[in-house]
Amino acid sequence: MSELTKLGWRLLGGTILGLVVAVGLNAKQATVGHAQTTVRPATIQRQIKHDMRHVGGRWSVQVTRLGARPVNVTVGNRTVKRQRAASTIKLYIMLSIFQRVRQHRLTLTATTKTRLKRMIYNSDNVAANQLITTAGGLKAVNRVIRQHHFTQTTLGRHLMDTQALRRGHDNWTSVHDLTRFLTLLAQHRLLGATQDKRMLTLMRHCRNHSKLPKLVTHATVFNKTGEYPDLGVQNDAAYFKVHGQRLTVVVLSQHSQAARQYPAMAQLGKHLVARLSK
Repeated sequence: MSELTKLGWRLLGGTILGLVVAVGLNAKQATVGHAQTTVRPATIQRQIKHDMRHVGGRWSVQVTRLGARPVNVTVGNRTVKRQRAASTIKLYIMLSIFQRVRQHRLTLTATTKTRLKRMIYNSDNVAANQLITTAGGLKAVNRVIRQHHFTQTTLGRHLMDTQALRRGHDNWTSVHDLTRFLTLLAQHRLLGATQDKRMLTLMRHCRNHSKLPKLVTHATVFNKTGEYPDLGVQNDAAYFKVHGQRLTVVVLSQHSQAARQYPAMAQLGKHLVARLSK
């Protein structure tokens, strides 16, 4: 073999070796890059506790990320259990209406559609009470809640019924039930694709983005808030679609002050969406 031929083979061998090394390095860098986007539950827990540290009262938070890299974290400053639902109970009223539609027991008239929009867009209590009647009453709504295994949720009174409240009847839910509601809805596994899309469309137009979504940018938001300031209640249940990720964040807070709750929830939403959308 001539010296020129030998030189050619050595150069070719060096090129191939260089390519192998480069590919190996790129693969390693890709692996490192992926590892950097992995979110540890402990990191999320610390973020929640940090953002909620001044809220006081009783609060609980549950955060999930759906998909190939799931995350599910629950934190509370006390034992996490059911809390006052305030207007987040309207999600279950909405569910009851659409379940009757799916079962062909109810036709969505223009009046019912308008009431649904008022209840979810504007959190209208009169519309909510009218829809409870349309759904068959308190007992009928609670049957739907039980059928879907929302075990910590109860519709105990009509909205604005302060006499019932004084008698000890209230509306209750939990971060677990609301998170499960949002998750099933996002996956079209609550009532099926047709009705779930209708409910998501309503939630997409909720006009109260003053809490969890307030500082979140470049995300599609589906949420329902709840407020009862006289009892120190501020709640928000939000589903975010951002950068190809699907996230849910639910916060229930009671026995506190709005001046503490609103800023804390706004910061929490911003930080959690930023961490989990990478």
